[in-house]
Order: sequence, then structure tokens, then C-alpha cells
Amino acid sequence: MANKKYKDSNGRWKETFGSEALTQDQVDKICETYNVSVKNNCFVFGPPKTERERLLNQVTYWIANDNFSRSRELLKSIKFTTKMINAYINDEVEYQKRHPKDSGHLEYKNKPMPDEFRVGIN
Repeated sequence: MANKKYKDSNGRWKETFGSEALTQDQVDKICETYNVSVKNNCFVFGPPKTERERLLNQVTYWIANDNFSRSRELLKSIKFTTKMINAYINDEVEYQKRHPKDSGHLEYKNKPMPDEFRVGIN
């Protein structure tokens, strides 16, 4: 989906997604900017470089281990809204069900959290 900008009722610019597919240049820019790659037509996080990326990887780990409350706490800590949290968790659960190997579900389920996901005292 391609990114489109529009003004909301307060005159502020917002971004949304359109119906046309992303070009390869757009995909490459997203991958470079956000440290992701494309697998099965989905964006997948690369090795975490920042604390925020480590926290998002922890969310994936906790969802694989059916701990949704911990996932919600982590997403709140990085300023996700309730609507964004629900959408993120629902999407991640569906992705882990459809692609357990690619999503890390098989790798993380009932196993200790990888050290590269840890932030501070977590």
C-alpha cells in the first residue's frame, strides 16, 4: 500500500495508506530506514539496534508465549495508543499462526528470551 497525506479536521497533515502496491524503491527505502526486511510479502524486523526495536522484539517474544498483558505494557511504554496496541497484537498473533517458522513463534515458544532483546533491567 502506498503512503498518502491528507489534512485532518484540525488542519494537521496525517498519513494513511492507499490501494496501490509499493514500488521496489519505496520498499527499499522502508527497509533501510526502519531496519526491516521483506519475507512472505510482510515487513520483518532485522536484528535490533535501538531500545525501541528491542522492545518490539520482546512484544513478539511475549505474544509467542501467550503473555498478552506484558505485550500491552511494552507497547504502551513506547507510546502506542490502545487502538494501535490491539491492531499490532492481533496482526502479530495472526502472523505467528500462519507462519510459525518465519515469525519466530517456534523459536521463542517456552524458551528463555534472547539476550539481544533485553533492555536495561528487563
